[in-house]
Amino acid sequence: MPGGNYNFGAGYIMNSDKTSVDDAMGSDQLTREGLQFDTRASRDVLTQDAPKQQSKPTVEASLFSMADQKDY
Repeated sequence: MPGGNYNFGAGYIMNSDKTSVDDAMGSDQLTREGLQFDTRASRDVLTQDAPKQQSKPTVEASLFSMADQKDY
């Protein structure tokens, strides 16, 4: 909306069906602001994967023993 006036009155709403689809409707007055921050990620200690040692087996043996029990 030109001039930052976003108060749509009754005249604007009631005449909206008479407006063409090809009308710019103030889009030629829009401005793009600059970036507030840089979007590139820096490769430092916080973004690198930490090495991890496996402390337990992937599938524990107790799981297989529970599967072999047939007392149901």
